[in-house]
Amino acid sequence: MRVPVLETGRLLLRTYVQEDMDALFLMVSDPDVRRFFADPTWTREEMWASYPRRMEFWRKNGFGQFGVFGKESDKLVGYCGLKPLEDTKEIEIYYGFFRDSWGNGYATESATAVLRFAFEDAGLERVIGVTHTENYASQKVLEKIGLNREGTAFHYDMDVFYYALPKANYTAPAPMYSLSWKKIDG
Repeated sequence: MRVPVLETGRLLLRTYVQEDMDALFLMVSDPDVRRFFADPTWTREEMWASYPRRMEFWRKNGFGQFGVFGKESDKLVGYCGLKPLEDTKEIEIYYGFFRDSWGNGYATESATAVLRFAFEDAGLERVIGVTHTENYASQKVLEKIGLNREGTAFHYDMDVFYYALPKANYTAPAPMYSLSWKKIDG
């Protein structure tokens, strides 16, 4: 299977390897990181068991969740990806980052790259985003990358602001990432 690798000025976005699951588990177990999550916490074992499903999702769809790594440190700083919005056929952009990575612009940098990947490489015609009505930082990210708030909705057992961007209204930023493909088992 071939998977994309996106490289931005400061970040490397790639699919996970199984050994990344411990770091991902640490991030999503942080109560501050989870503050706006509706889903239950995972155990370490459940996180490790999710790895084959994550790879199968990539294989079936040609997109999924990227691990976001610092280019210089090769340390996991967060995630950013594309997935179907619950109970819909719409594709959502989403992201999360370790607390010590907040305020560095990583969410905007990685989401900009993933949005471009969505339209130029994954062939999507529309991308949406939802965020808790009190998650002001996430709202700013969605607006910075070009999504427009279209109203409110109820997803993930909470009230959310609903953002969208059709490909026809997308303006690609100056080249801000390089794309390569990596062959992996899976």
